[in-house]
Amino acid sequence: MKKKFSKGIKYEIYIGIKDKDSYEEILSVVDFKNILCEICTDKEINFSLLTQTGGYKHGKGYTTETSLRIIIIGIDEKEITLLSERLKKKINTDAVLITKSEIDYCFA
Repeated sequence: MKKKFSKGIKYEIYIGIKDKDSYEEILSVVDFKNILCEICTDKEINFSLLTQTGGYKHGKGYTTETSLRIIIIGIDEKEITLLSERLKKKINTDAVLITKSEIDYCFA
């Protein structure tokens, strides 16, 4: 049986775990995962979390850090903005990158 695809929006949040004041990774990936799970469970947000390495230039030069990518399908722009702001505050980071893509998807 052929699966039917639906149209939707995929958001990706890219967030590094270095503290904005100390430029140190104070928070572990496990700590971040627990914070994310708590927020998403409370709001019933479907998500996937990927761990990667990222690099960027800031006021003190260039750095690399553990970078996390959260993939979310099925919420609106207001909710993704609120989630990003909440995560940004919880881990004390300067910026969060959000991308938005139109996609076709199905559950197989």
